[in-house]
Amino acid sequence: MQFLAILTLAATAVLALPSNTLETRGACTPPSYACKPDHSGWLVCNVDGSWLNGGSCPKHTTCSTSPQNNLPYCT
Repeated sequence: MQFLAILTLAATAVLALPSNTLETRGACTPPSYACKPDHSGWLVCNVDGSWLNGGSCPKHTTCSTSPQNNLPYCT
């Protein structure tokens, strides 16, 4: 009976291991940055692979991506 309990716990632990595939982790690969879809600011990819709000551009400016380093900036 104890063996079955230990085997069940071990199987659960293996299934709970994080995956490195993009489909399981989310929409991005950290560390990544991108402009928001409306170009009002930028997004930051967190360790879970999902985009977080990185900030907003000042009024009368928009987010652009630098061709040199592919990082967003406000112009």
